[in-house]
This record gives sequence, C-alpha cells and structure tokens, in this order.
Amino acid sequence: MDFWMRLKDRIKAQNTTHEWVSGKIGVPLSTFRKWMTRKTYPDLREGVEIARLLDTSAEYLVTGVESKDLDEGETKLITAYRKLNPLEQENAVLALVAWAGKRRRWLYSP
Repeated sequence: MDFWMRLKDRIKAQNTTHEWVSGKIGVPLSTFRKWMTRKTYPDLREGVEIARLLDTSAEYLVTGVESKDLDEGETKLITAYRKLNPLEQENAVLALVAWAGKRRRWLYSP
C-alpha cells in the first residue's frame, strides 16, 4: 500500500471527504484532487497538516509504519491534546512537565 492508498483509507476511516480536508489545509479542491490522482504532490507542510487532520502521522502516510505503537492511555492523552487550541496545548504541556518533575522528586527523594 502506498501513500495515496493510506491517505484514502484514513479519509474513509475518519468518515470525511476530500472537500473537508482540502478546506482545512487551505488548498483548492482541484489541487487536492490532483494530489489524489498523483498528478501533483503536496509539499511537506501540507502533508504533515493532512496527517494531523486525519489523526495519524506523516510517517505512517509515507511508510505505513508508526514510529511507536501507543498504549490506550497514550492514545487518549494525544486525542485530548489535539482537541485543545494552541494556547491550551502549551499550558497542558507546561502543567504536565511541572507535574512530572514534582512526581519524580517525590518518588526519588531520600
């Protein structure tokens, strides 16, 4: 299976359309259709954005392999994170890093 087949599968799995994806990444539908018929190709930024919108990684779309299989908790965390706006994402990361630092000190303190 190649990039295009994986992309088609992800669009179908997400129950969405070419129109929705092209609108979200800000390219004309005609351009997106040219990508899907392999007449032209998305640039790197567009490919990464497509992967993000379809809840997958650019690595998966290109190679068919995820860099790491996530457990259920990791998947839930990433899904929740992706639903946040950019400011909320930044605050969530800061809070998690602070919590992990406190927890680490608590676990390893003499």
